[in-house]
Amino acid sequence: MSELLGELYAVERLQILAGDSDGAQLRREYLVRRAAVLDRLAEEPAQPDWVMDYVIHAGVAARELREHDLTHSSTRGAIPADAACWTDSPRGYVRQEHRAWIIDNDL
Repeated sequence: MSELLGELYAVERLQILAGDSDGAQLRREYLVRRAAVLDRLAEEPAQPDWVMDYVIHAGVAARELREHDLTHSSTRGAIPADAACWTDSPRGYVRQEHRAWIIDNDL
């Protein structure tokens, strides 16, 4: 989990910047990176009482990213946001989009 601290900091910074009047272009990056970090936290081996919180939050963040991409036609991965396969696997959509974001940003 300690390796995720840097990414959590970056996500929090993006949330602040995306909320500024000229930060709208950062909204999708914030959604992608937040959903990805919550997805990873949900996969961490941990005590059952707090793992469920991450699983729930990861699902909510995944649905928010997919809804954003459906609204703005902003899918970057190979399978579009409106594909039926994502209905039952919103976190799979996050993984696809996070991989595409990493490739787009040469990370």
